[in-house]
Amino acid sequence: MSVFAEKHYPESVVGKELDEYLARGWYRMGQSIFTTHFLCFGEQLYSAIWVRLKLPGFSFRKGQRKLMRRNAEEFTITYGPLEITEEKELLYQRYKRHFRGHIARTLSESLLDDEDYQTFHTVEARIYDGDRLVGLSFFDVGQESAASILGIYDPNYAIHSLGYYTMLLEMDYCLQHGLTYYYPGYVVPGYKRFDYKLRIGPVEYLQLSTGDWINYDSQAGPDIPLDIMQAKLAELQAALEQRGISNHLFYYPLFEANLFGLLQASYLDFPVIVRVDGPYPIPQFYYLVVFDIRDSHYKLLRCSNFDDFRFYFNEAYTSAFDPQRFLVELMIVEQILARTTTATELAEILHRYHEQLV
Repeated sequence: MSVFAEKHYPESVVGKELDEYLARGWYRMGQSIFTTHFLCFGEQLYSAIWVRLKLPGFSFRKGQRKLMRRNAEEFTITYGPLEITEEKELLYQRYKRHFRGHIARTLSESLLDDEDYQTFHTVEARIYDGDRLVGLSFFDVGQESAASILGIYDPNYAIHSLGYYTMLLEMDYCLQHGLTYYYPGYVVPGYKRFDYKLRIGPVEYLQLSTGDWINYDSQAGPDIPLDIMQAKLAELQAALEQRGISNHLFYYPLFEANLFGLLQASYLDFPVIVRVDGPYPIPQFYYLVVFDIRDSHYKLLRCSNFDDFRFYFNEAYTSAFDPQRFLVELMIVEQILARTTTATELAEILHRYHEQLV
């Protein structure tokens, strides 16, 4: 069973290879590259929607041109290859002190994992006020695509919208170099912190159910995989209850286990599940149903729990979740027992074989 969250550690990701990763919804993390389609902030789960801007035919809007013109008169802009210097580290620390949320200890750690080699071809855009470095951004460049990685700025210059401005500078660089796509990362419906990425222009989004890039409708919004999963599992619960089969819907915040370098195993990576209960539960097994949006199938899984998962997940983190709503045992998928396209069909299978399962 393919996974929603995955991480690779290639020796080099440049040119066409970077283009291909980005087109599949992957993104750089330090010297590695990963993908994920779900996020957990606090006790709330969300869908991560990967977006990109198609550059041929694109032109900056009036407001963007005005910001670029005003800042070009105020500051000096230069581009060059990635180079970590003391000046840039000091700017990063100024930015970090005002950043709300988790951020790496140093610029070197954020971009290079404190290593002395580079996996990606990274370009930096620098903003100077006289001889003072006040803004900086980093973006990886492939053969036809570029991905925005990190933007930082001196908080004293926040009035100049330097965070957004550096994205416009990256886009301008891509246009000048004839690139086809600009990838700013993901947006998160229901979590406005990432909405600034939608301001860059008419973006496309990666539709998880088809793997296609389609226009992002700012009014209707994208298909939200987590919402679809929840609706489909609600249908299943109704069908199970009609047949007298006890069940419980759980949110599963450990869905990103594949990203954390755990032992190789088939870790459950669905963010929402239905546990099928029975009169004679076997402690070492769980029977879980998921809805896989990628092939529109319900799947009945037999899972076991990974006893030593607290070696990888902080107990303070897992204990913060309400056990009535969240399953915080690390699940390994042992077997796919059944798959169906309808809730009724799977409910019938469970009704017929319920006692044998449990």
